[in-house]
Amino acid sequence: MRLRVRKSKVGRVGNSVIASSGLMTSGEGAPDRAFEAAVTADVRRLYSLALSILDDAGEAEDAVQETLLKAWRAWDSLSHIDRQAAWLTRVCVNHCISRRRMLRSRGLPLPGLIDRAGPSPGGGAEAERIDMDRAYRRLSKKQRAAITLNYRHGYSVDECAVFMGCRPGTVRTHLERGLATLRKELKDD
Repeated sequence: MRLRVRKSKVGRVGNSVIASSGLMTSGEGAPDRAFEAAVTADVRRLYSLALSILDDAGEAEDAVQETLLKAWRAWDSLSHIDRQAAWLTRVCVNHCISRRRMLRSRGLPLPGLIDRAGPSPGGGAEAERIDMDRAYRRLSKKQRAAITLNYRHGYSVDECAVFMGCRPGTVRTHLERGLATLRKELKDD
């Protein structure tokens, strides 16, 4: 069986462009179209999720691409399950957490941290956003993932547990500790 790379549509996500290139076997376009139809609806959500965990647009794009690549490789079995979006979300969250862990273990600065290291002129809403960003960056990767999945994307604690590969009680702990950290960081002195 011979594989060839075929470039398909380019979809806009946020301020970045994620170009999806599909692999397809010679003479077979149906699996490629089915795959593209199944994942197209989830690309923006996955990008938003990855961006909130990784805090870097380039890293988020890479995370989405890695997620889609894993989905393509597992498409034979993935195409038969009912909750493909849940599977994609879990793979994306796991990849983002692993990526952050790798960056920290190598002593590299966290993505996005250098861009915001300098003082920001102005105030008002921009200052509040910067404060929120700084407080959010102080969360652990698991707290960040739990808060993003639960509050931003509206998943239940049980669904978050499935995506994060842990128990619901652990997710509740991450949520409680993460919210306590955010309250502490954002408290006016």
